[in-house]
Amino acid sequence: MASEGPQALGICATDVAGCAAVCNSSTQRLLYAREVGDSGWAGTWAEIAFDVTQADPFITPPFNVARIQALDLCTLPVPVSNQFYEYLRFGWGRWPKATCQQNRCSPLRAYDRGKFPLFSDVVPPDKKIRVYLSDSGDEGKRVLLQSLDGNNQPRYSLDGTVQVLGDFLTLTAPFVDSPAVVNKVTGIQKDLTLGPVSFYEVDTTTGAQRLVLTMQPGEATAAYRRCFVGGVPRSCCNPPSITAGTVQITALVQLAFVPVAVTTDWLVIPSLEAVINECQCGRYLEIDSATSKQMADYHHRAAIRLLQGQSVHEQGSLAPAVSFKPFGGSPFVSLGFG
Repeated sequence: MASEGPQALGICATDVAGCAAVCNSSTQRLLYAREVGDSGWAGTWAEIAFDVTQADPFITPPFNVARIQALDLCTLPVPVSNQFYEYLRFGWGRWPKATCQQNRCSPLRAYDRGKFPLFSDVVPPDKKIRVYLSDSGDEGKRVLLQSLDGNNQPRYSLDGTVQVLGDFLTLTAPFVDSPAVVNKVTGIQKDLTLGPVSFYEVDTTTGAQRLVLTMQPGEATAAYRRCFVGGVPRSCCNPPSITAGTVQITALVQLAFVPVAVTTDWLVIPSLEAVINECQCGRYLEIDSATSKQMADYHHRAAIRLLQGQSVHEQGSLAPAVSFKPFGGSPFVSLGFG
């Protein structure tokens, strides 16, 4: 807002909503541009650590992660495959398999399972969802909980006179419970809040609680990528703080688009000049003339060149990471045949 961007776009430098809107539009175009490549622009990835066990070999990154690019387990790189991989005609099929004991017979590979509304699924039977607010200013705001009931049927309710799929829960202190038993959560929507909102699985018999999701203030819908990691060992060279029987996995993840709304929010694209050029591209795209389309293309190419130059500046161009594995995860070993 203190740069030349607002002046170039013809908007007031103090217009927070206007500046945020053009930044969000340009950021999406740059993140999804075909020139971005597989690794993403410099600054759009991060490293995260996860703890997994053989009994629960799933990892679910937070809301600001678009996908998992690479995994490392016990100093070994773990291939990450998309959902189609398990359906190859001559592949290994879908894991885990019923004939295997826990996870031991699965090959060391991670499988993308798409998006889920919880960090950890509800374990039926006799469970409800309990929602805690963290800021008293959020009392009265609502959460739409979409679920399957104790008979595995979708829950419907009335919002006034309108039928909706799910149940609206009004946030109250200290918590609010779902009106019925939940076997599976299929979707969650919430109002924008001042503080995080936590969701717990509650046993209706014992009263035991387990955290299954925490939504941040700016989140409106719950959708998180999940991976099944096959071949998890019982133990590994873990840090001393890790619980016995738990293995730590490090992941290189691609960051997702997160809209900005206030002046302290972070831009996913770290190059201010690239964002300004892409904002100018968006401005010309709104003008219906051949010349404006040429100018839009010019500013888009300028933004891409700046991001490519930033990647070279921060990472260099003469030291690429190369991995040669003609046999999958196995190293190339000579068998001594003539």
